[in-house]
Amino acid sequence: MPAPTTDQINAFESVPSFVISALTGLSESQMHAIPTSGEWSIHEVVIHLGDSETFGFERLRKTIAEHKPTLQVYDEDAWARNLSYQRQERHYALALFSAQRRSTAALLRMLPPEVWERTALHPERGEISLYDIFTIYLEHGEIHLAQIEHIKQSLHSL
Repeated sequence: MPAPTTDQINAFESVPSFVISALTGLSESQMHAIPTSGEWSIHEVVIHLGDSETFGFERLRKTIAEHKPTLQVYDEDAWARNLSYQRQERHYALALFSAQRRSTAALLRMLPPEVWERTALHPERGEISLYDIFTIYLEHGEIHLAQIEHIKQSLHSL
């Protein structure tokens, strides 16, 4: 089973700081602008990152700690809608996202190679390895960082 490289864990841990940098200089109206109907604003993406990371934090730990656990799924659109993403305080979400990433990265650095062989059952994806879960969340952060940058670019063309 593969295990992440030091560079991958460092990249995983660094995403929140890149998100914070991407937000620098944006006005509140830019943070809440929705350039395409049905899409999230930058503000909503940030809130989603905090909530989603809570699942990643739990999924990684559950897979490390338990024998072939079943992981929870959630409906991210229902969370955005019913948890009033547009009105939540994004600074709390950023702090949560950052703290969970730092904590998880520190834990992952401590793991012996054989722990990466552990698996969990994801109700939608089937059996997945600890490395798969890590990769999903590494890519998830990078995807939403790119989404923020894309929204910023579209704001300039409005």
